[in-house]
Amino acid sequence: MKKFLIWLFFGAAVVLFLILRGIPFLINSYLNANADRIVSNLITGASLFADHQVSFGHILLDYDYTGTYLKISDIKVKPTEALSDEYIRVDLSIDHLDLTGFKWSEYLFRNSIAVDSALIRNMVIVSSTPPIDSIQFIPKNPQKSKSKDYESVSVKYFDLNDLSIELVNNLFDSVRVSLQDMDLKVEGFLLSKEDILDPKSLFHVDKVKGSIGEAVFHFDQFRQYALVKKISLDTDTESMSFGYMGLLNKQGKYQYTAQFDEMQSWTEIDHAKLDLRGVHFGNFLRKGIIEVDTVFAKGLRMEIFVDKRKPEDKLKRPQMVHQLFKNLGQVIHIDHIFVSDAYLKIEERPDNLAPRAGFLYFSDMQAHIINFSNFIERRGENKLLKLDASGKLMGQGLVKVLAQYELESEIGAFTLNGTLGPMDLKTLDPMIEPQAKASIKSGKLNSLTFDIRGNDYDGTGKLTILYEDLELALLNPKFEKDNNIFRKLGSFLANKLVIKSNNPKKNGEIVNGTVYYIRDTHKSMFAYWWKLIFSGLKSTLTGDDLEELKKKEQERQTQFQGTGLIQSAQHEDSSKHESDGSKLSRRERREERRQLKNGD
Repeated sequence: MKKFLIWLFFGAAVVLFLILRGIPFLINSYLNANADRIVSNLITGASLFADHQVSFGHILLDYDYTGTYLKISDIKVKPTEALSDEYIRVDLSIDHLDLTGFKWSEYLFRNSIAVDSALIRNMVIVSSTPPIDSIQFIPKNPQKSKSKDYESVSVKYFDLNDLSIELVNNLFDSVRVSLQDMDLKVEGFLLSKEDILDPKSLFHVDKVKGSIGEAVFHFDQFRQYALVKKISLDTDTESMSFGYMGLLNKQGKYQYTAQFDEMQSWTEIDHAKLDLRGVHFGNFLRKGIIEVDTVFAKGLRMEIFVDKRKPEDKLKRPQMVHQLFKNLGQVIHIDHIFVSDAYLKIEERPDNLAPRAGFLYFSDMQAHIINFSNFIERRGENKLLKLDASGKLMGQGLVKVLAQYELESEIGAFTLNGTLGPMDLKTLDPMIEPQAKASIKSGKLNSLTFDIRGNDYDGTGKLTILYEDLELALLNPKFEKDNNIFRKLGSFLANKLVIKSNNPKKNGEIVNGTVYYIRDTHKSMFAYWWKLIFSGLKSTLTGDDLEELKKKEQERQTQFQGTGLIQSAQHEDSSKHESDGSKLSRRERREERRQLKNGD
């Protein structure tokens, strides 16, 4: 009896062993016989790939009790002919895919994808969509599609080698976003249905480390693009770097500005290198919040061009700093931004017959920006945005500026303080000659200081400029110097009667300028800054005090508002005519339908 029980136990063990070994064999036989269909269903089960067709090169499925090992080569996903251009279309190819530990229980019972590890080599994704603004009004899938999003997709270890992504605009057949040569190692990847439904959320990762060769983002109807190269990121060190960053134009400054009926600036940024420390990756991926402790920017070169022969849009309302942060759609917080070795060139084509544009530039610029933030929970009690900057004007005079904005001020209160060191005033001719039809024959600036307090409406303060031997020459219609007696007389009167050649005067008296200017609401913050400083320069020459400046500004604003009301009325009248025209057109269509119905 005892031997029988032993043999029975041994036999049962053998049978159990064969069953346990046989089940994976049977499952693998089934999986590999139906591999194309099974893997295709896994891919097209996501709504993004609905109405797409899938093809493979070689597939190997290997099941054991811990999960399934999946190895696929030459994967291709393409949209079917049934999917029109009004929906998102994806062309995807993968040279090699390895999945380890695929959990069938998660897929069958929880409508989820769970994998222990994934290795993807040489993946290229080209996604074509309608214009971004219209996507929110289009369903993700055609109504006939039965696919739905998975509850979640999770991968414990993710290794991406040589990934490239392009997002193409169907309307213009142009690349909107391009990411090339991505090599990333990811731990704890999770994409949930909540992430898909939440426009602020992308996905969750525990760790990510790697590099991106190049990223390009096109905008402004594809006339401009942002280019970033040599990107590296590491969540362990909370760091990110950009070997190159630029905001570039596909059109030259004159070609670009000529396309607009009204004045439009042309801006280009080049040669910038960025190093980010204390990057809060989790907040960005899950909440869409850009949160960085410190940004170092080096070598930035910026050029700004304006063609003043174009009329200004006086109905435009650029936002001041506090309004910009309050209304910004993106939540952002950066404790410190350090800018070094920067260059800024400002060029203006004046509204006259000057043969060239005027320009000035700042070189060797250094800046420290503190509390660049609209993230109230993070910035706490610190409500001041500070800009402390320095640079050389026209390669000579050292400029120092400290600007401070109260981010929670209802009236946009700010202070602006600065100095300009010694320089030869003749170096300013590249800007003055085309604008004023005059040339600086001689003059030396010894110092300039200003102290200004302002808000959204106006600004006041004081300015002191110390200079010597200033002398101007009026130019002829060709913007050249000549011996015309009347121009010589005009230059003499300007130098002797209008413009003081020295400050302090010969008796030692220093003439201080008064600052007052009412903000032009259609101009930028930087234009406002310049007008405030210019008012102090002008009052130094004219001797106007604060009350006289306020009176002149009130008169200027009254004249400006009258012009603005005329322009506004013209816009309203134009809109009214357009509206009346559309109503008349609808009435005509109704009358036509009535006649057809009555058989007239």
